[in-house]
Order: sequence, then structure tokens, then C-alpha cells
Amino acid sequence: MRDTFTAGTVAGLIGTLVILALQQALFALDIIQMTTMDVAAEIFLEPHQTGSIAGILVGLISHFLVGAGGGVLLAYFIRFTGKDYYWLKGLGLGAFMLLVGMALVTTIMNIMPEMREDSLTTLLHMLTYFIYGLTCSYVLTRYGKFEFA
Repeated sequence: MRDTFTAGTVAGLIGTLVILALQQALFALDIIQMTTMDVAAEIFLEPHQTGSIAGILVGLISHFLVGAGGGVLLAYFIRFTGKDYYWLKGLGLGAFMLLVGMALVTTIMNIMPEMREDSLTTLLHMLTYFIYGLTCSYVLTRYGKFEFA
């Protein structure tokens, strides 16, 4: 893909799909108590609405939008800095998305305060965010065709 924006969008969507699959598996196994899709839904909805069909759709759409945005940020970053150490750039994206989304936004908006009571859920969310960043960076460096500035 030669279009930086499109490559980033696709990478972000794939990374988000991976993180959602991992978290849904962990949730189904009762290892974590909530997914980031639940958190994304609660940005727009009251907590009692997040489990409805509409709430799940709101969570999916908002989670994919944020994930695609992160992929676009990483795509432009890689375009301007090069593909070397792409994995480190992916980890940086995961850390950035984690700090902004799961730390700053949830604190400011008082979303899912119960997540702070479950250290295993929080830890596994952190790990899946790093997997998201690594997935995005891999997809971008493997399939993106960048003209470096």
C-alpha cells in the first residue's frame, strides 16, 4: 500500500481486531472482567447500556475508530522516521494509546473505575495494547510502501 493514511487505517483495524480477539478470549475464560470494547462503549453511554446490542455496536465502532487512528499516527511516524526498529515504534504506539486511552481518558471521564480494583485485568489490558502496537507496526512495515521524507 502506497497511501500512508490507508496503510495506517488498515494496520490499526487489524491491530484492533487482534486486541479484541485476545480480550474476548480472556473474558470468555473469566480471566479478565471487562474488555477495552466495554471501556470504549462507556465513553458514549451510561454503564447499564453497554451490554445491549446497541451498546456493543457503539463499543465496536468507537474501538475500531480509535484503533484506526492509532494506526494512522504510527504510519506517518514510520514514514518520517523509517522502518528500522519498527517493533520499538509499535511498542511506543501501544504505550501511547494505553496512557491516553486507558489512563487519561478513563480518569478524566471516570469510566470503569472498577478496573482499578482488578490488577490482572489492567495488566492484561496493558499487554494487549503492546500486542496491538506490535501488530500495527508489523503490518505497516510488511505491507506499507513508504516514500521516506
